[in-house]
Amino acid sequence: MTLIFRLKDNMYRYNDKKINGHYIYLDNSRNPILLPCLFARFTQVSGLRIEVKTKVEARLKQKVESFSEKEIGADMAYKITNHLGRFLEWVENYDGGDFVNLTTHTALPNEILNTYVNEYLIDECQSSEFVAHQAVNSLTAYYDWLFFFFKISRRKIGVKSAYRAVARNNNHSNLVVKYLLPNTRQLFYRSTESLLEEVVLRNGGELGCRTKENQGFLLSDYKANKETYSGLLTLFSQYEANNEQSEFEYVIPSIYTKYGRARVLYISRELLGKMKKYYETERPQTNSNHLLVSSSSNSSFGNCISESFGSDTFRKAREKIISKVEQGLSSYSTLQEITISNKYHHLRHSFGTDIFYNLCEGNNKDYETITTTSSVFLETARRLGHKVDSKHAGAVTKGYIHSCGMRERLLREVAKYG
Repeated sequence: MTLIFRLKDNMYRYNDKKINGHYIYLDNSRNPILLPCLFARFTQVSGLRIEVKTKVEARLKQKVESFSEKEIGADMAYKITNHLGRFLEWVENYDGGDFVNLTTHTALPNEILNTYVNEYLIDECQSSEFVAHQAVNSLTAYYDWLFFFFKISRRKIGVKSAYRAVARNNNHSNLVVKYLLPNTRQLFYRSTESLLEEVVLRNGGELGCRTKENQGFLLSDYKANKETYSGLLTLFSQYEANNEQSEFEYVIPSIYTKYGRARVLYISRELLGKMKKYYETERPQTNSNHLLVSSSSNSSFGNCISESFGSDTFRKAREKIISKVEQGLSSYSTLQEITISNKYHHLRHSFGTDIFYNLCEGNNKDYETITTTSSVFLETARRLGHKVDSKHAGAVTKGYIHSCGMRERLLREVAKYG
């Protein structure tokens, strides 16, 4: 039987064993995507791949690359072309910029290719080290083939050092508890070294922010699509003017969100107060319009925090907590287990789980009965800035159902041993 994979009624890919004998990739009009199809024929039918050898030329005192055709087995050929199909699906579904699409995929820079391997496969999909290396092998084989036959410049693709440990931990990701209890999240906040770090972690656990979205907190009001949105300075004025207001609406500009769409956040009075205190007492003097800026004594001082700041801050707090647990301190004895596999994204996941669970409770629904068309799921997706029309929507729902069960189990254990 021929397996057909389809994404959002757009591109198709299938391994045609009867006629062509290799993977076929079709666009949304069912036309072959020519270069990937030719590559699949070269790889699966010819059983070849382009191999690059590097040697040092003594006379020129520099590295010289040479290319040759190397025979590979049917299993390797299938894996290479299968992973290429997964990559093309990701490109088709990419919403971070108009320049990334199937038409331009052969010209994508290293940055985009490595985003697919590291940020998407390893960090978001929690793929194992083995899967990540298979993806690197596939993309390298494809782009080396493009270089050899069409003189398209070579690409440098690989697992970044910052993601290697994550990939190794993903080998056991099914054992990782992604839900952090409210008290556990509070402990992370208390384990930070500055208001900046605390606000960034709270943004994950109380607003469901992705680490990049921390860059989207702007001081001044801004305009988008002919509408004016309040910046943090306006919200600080509202905070001072109305002591009874418990929640403040802030819209993250679309350039800082994952899918290129503005996202509404509902900031609690407590968290906005911490942001205000940070702005007034700790934030460096700078002309930056970003609320959260670096105080490091290097070239980044006064500039917007990096995209990885949230992950780096979580890692520091996590190591501090694990160290306290290992010391056998009694105040940490009833804490839910924290491991090096826990990461910043679990703050966001925990926030989403709480939203999902509380909406189920408020609507008198059993969380195990929720579907992707339910108002509970749609509202949770809206609060998290998820795309509900993607092929992963069902998996997201199942993830929350599983985490709701984990949430209840963890709460029972804390009640029992706390």
